[in-house]
Amino acid sequence: MKGIRLIVILLFMIPCFYGKTAEKVPLESAIAAGLKKDYNYLNTVLDQERAELQRRLSEKNKLFRLSFDGSYIYRSETMVIDFPSTQVPGGGLIPGREIEAGVNHIFDLKLSLTQPLFTGGILSNSIKVEEVQAAVQANQKTLKENEISGLIKSSYFQYLLLIRRQRSLSTLERTLHLHRQRIANLLDEGLARKTDLLETLSKIEEIQLNITDIEQAVEAERIQFHRLCGYYPEEIDDSYLEKPATHEEALSYFEETHPVLRSLQNRIEMLSLQKNIAAGKYLPQVSGFAEVHYGRPGVDYFAKEWTLYFQGGIMVTVPIFDWNRLSSEKTLIDIQKQKLENQKHQFVKDLAASLEQLFSSIRKLEEKHERLTRLIAYSEEDAALKKGLYEERQIPNVDYLAALLTREKNLLAKDEIRIQIEMIKVNINTLIGRSKEGS
Repeated sequence: MKGIRLIVILLFMIPCFYGKTAEKVPLESAIAAGLKKDYNYLNTVLDQERAELQRRLSEKNKLFRLSFDGSYIYRSETMVIDFPSTQVPGGGLIPGREIEAGVNHIFDLKLSLTQPLFTGGILSNSIKVEEVQAAVQANQKTLKENEISGLIKSSYFQYLLLIRRQRSLSTLERTLHLHRQRIANLLDEGLARKTDLLETLSKIEEIQLNITDIEQAVEAERIQFHRLCGYYPEEIDDSYLEKPATHEEALSYFEETHPVLRSLQNRIEMLSLQKNIAAGKYLPQVSGFAEVHYGRPGVDYFAKEWTLYFQGGIMVTVPIFDWNRLSSEKTLIDIQKQKLENQKHQFVKDLAASLEQLFSSIRKLEEKHERLTRLIAYSEEDAALKKGLYEERQIPNVDYLAALLTREKNLLAKDEIRIQIEMIKVNINTLIGRSKEGS
């Protein structure tokens, strides 16, 4: 009795264990895994980190710089100052003499500090350029995330589409096998013709050929999905639906957040900053410096001894004539800015047209879906009627086979439309830059 109870308990526990191992993976998790294994995406992450580090380095250019220098110079000759004899009124004479200034071996150790005071906005604008460049790299990272997410979703829905076709063909094959069996039975009783059996067997062979082709396509898409994210599509939770958006919402989201538009706008901002930097080069450049020296000889060349001393001051550089280079540089930058503006407007124009086509496709597919709902009802009724008519030998077998094919074709078309609409939604979200958010 105890043994029977143990077996019953184990029978209840086994499905629980299998349920845990067969737990489905959300498509969002597959996308996250795909990002981690895509090396191009990982490079965009590194580019973003590099841009942030470059921004921090540019900020340090506004701080003082401390450096140490040491030098040694040998001179074979030194400066000699000759004082001639001087006659003193009253009959006295001061004899002349020679004084040697400096030494043959000159040493100088210097600790210097330099602090920019005014650069015409060059340093502050350079920092802003690096900040904008960091934003550009962040947009590139987002764009790559969106691209990879769209590829994984498209592959997943393409797999579902192929699986649905495979199941439809398998269902039709089973139906034809049942019909073939009925014909064989009727043929034994002399109530069917040999041609009916041959027609059915031929149709079964055609279906099996189609199944073979579909199986090959399913396996290819399965491998592609695994290459993208590391999972197989049958491991994914099939309840996933793409986040929908209206035409107006999609266009608004695109204009406000698309990484390409943001990058183009950032590049325009960078050109404006570069224009300011170019103008700053032709303004006075002011910096202060302070130096601590320890050398021989020091300030006093006559003492010829090691001396510690300090010196400091301000350096000013003022450009005077540049052959009108500034005006030419500004004109070149303005041309580049206008090209980017034109590129931005063309991008918006092209994408708006693509969105119009995609939403139009969804509307047409939804209309087709409604019509197929009615058509399926008609084809099911037609197949049932022709089955009875064939059994009563009022119509040929080929007519009944055609009715079966039509019914299954309509059922398949309806299911395919639902998947195709999801695929178009993926394309829309990828196009507007919301594929990763569209989960």
